[in-house]
Amino acid sequence: MNQRNKIITVYLFAASLIISWCHNIWAGEGPGPQRVVSLAPSVTETLFALGFGNRVVGVTTYCDYPPVARRLPKIGGFTNPSVEAIVATRPDLVIGISDSSHPVKTKELEQLGIKVALISVASLDEILNSFKSVARMLGRPEAGDKLAQKITRQFEEVKKRVAPAPRRSTLLAVGLRPLVAVGGENFIDELITLAGGENIAGHAAQPWLNLPDEYVIAKAPQVIIQAGMGSERGTSAKYWSDLKSIPAVKEGRVYSYPSDKILRPGPRVGEGLEEIARLVHPECFLESKPGLNRRSGCEGSRP
Repeated sequence: MNQRNKIITVYLFAASLIISWCHNIWAGEGPGPQRVVSLAPSVTETLFALGFGNRVVGVTTYCDYPPVARRLPKIGGFTNPSVEAIVATRPDLVIGISDSSHPVKTKELEQLGIKVALISVASLDEILNSFKSVARMLGRPEAGDKLAQKITRQFEEVKKRVAPAPRRSTLLAVGLRPLVAVGGENFIDELITLAGGENIAGHAAQPWLNLPDEYVIAKAPQVIIQAGMGSERGTSAKYWSDLKSIPAVKEGRVYSYPSDKILRPGPRVGEGLEEIARLVHPECFLESKPGLNRRSGCEGSRP
């Protein structure tokens, strides 16, 4: 091979490597960013669940799961992060939530040349797709597919469990005085439905809304779930005792749910669904007796 042909061969080989590298980066198959800052607890959980925990260099003060996240550098609050603290981490990528990340702070970061990606998690489909999007951004798309498939299986298992049972009208509250409930246009409303419940405020166009006591009495929920009540848990018994005509109160179906699993649109949402389903339809999760159908308790359950 003469010198000219050698040069052409080397040039073509180098060009093919560059084209391949560009394709992999575009397709999310390259090494991906190595220093990532999370702007939301659910994003932090997603990064760790996907296997990128060693790349996380900054999280919000509310990022407490998994426990190792508590020891990571803090960049401020969920709604008002510190640009200076973020810059100090020297990130390759900052990931936030599209409808809750501070728009002014996001713009400041971009003006400083820092790449910011905002993911949408308003519905269960979007949550599953967010796993895939983050995995692609960080160079391991197969991790996103695997996580989405795992949670989809969790959804399907719960749906099978509660399928024979009648739907129970359900109120899921996140605050008292005023009573703040899950409305429609909210992935938690979808979880209630998958759990075999019927959200008494599911018709509302807003994801969260204040409900007057008169409305709750009129809707007569059969199950009441109190999530994320914080310091109000101590006054919960007194609050509901004043509304004793509600079926859920009369029948002892007012439950406290202290976990963040269903409040954060992240990788624990499948576990959270099962926990909610166990409150709405506990009879569907009884252990089977020999010779009996495992879901026989659901089939004859009272409404």
